[in-house]
Amino acid sequence: MHQMSRTKLSMLAQELGFETCLEFDAGLVVPEQRIRDLCVENKCGRYGKNYMCPPYTGSLEEIKAKLKEFQRGVLLQYSKTVDVMGDEKGLLQTMVEFHNMILKFEDRLRDQGLKHVWGLIAGTCGLCDDCKAQTGDPCPYPDKARNSMESLAVNVVKLLEKLGLDCEIHQDRITASGVVLFREE
Repeated sequence: MHQMSRTKLSMLAQELGFETCLEFDAGLVVPEQRIRDLCVENKCGRYGKNYMCPPYTGSLEEIKAKLKEFQRGVLLQYSKTVDVMGDEKGLLQTMVEFHNMILKFEDRLRDQGLKHVWGLIAGTCGLCDDCKAQTGDPCPYPDKARNSMESLAVNVVKLLEKLGLDCEIHQDRITASGVVLFREE
């Protein structure tokens, strides 16, 4: 299998509507205890209530071990005009759109012959209105549910800064940032 070129990655991303596609060494995705501690504080209200959030995501050691399986990553961004503070429905819709775009990008990489691919979304998995973790029922979409970088204790702002990207929060638009990690065999 030949190495996936940056040009090919960018073309695949552009076809799906991503505005940013930056390749990077997967070693830049590093979980931090400080970020995990923010999840445990439960300010977002999802700790223990979403299968794609802690504590269901595993320990930092387990996350680090899984991340070591990947060589390369692609940071993908998608922006949409939305009133970030006043349009919760529009915000959630944008995040689900981004989630589905990440899934399609994963599929495109698999179509190119890559077998070991892992997409990480922005925010939290929102495929269900209420995650089944709240009732103890199994996830109805185990092949589509994805973790976010935040849920894996990754400092997203630090990663964006390292890659030279805007990490400001804007009131009139949402910029979803996610990554797809992969290994070529």
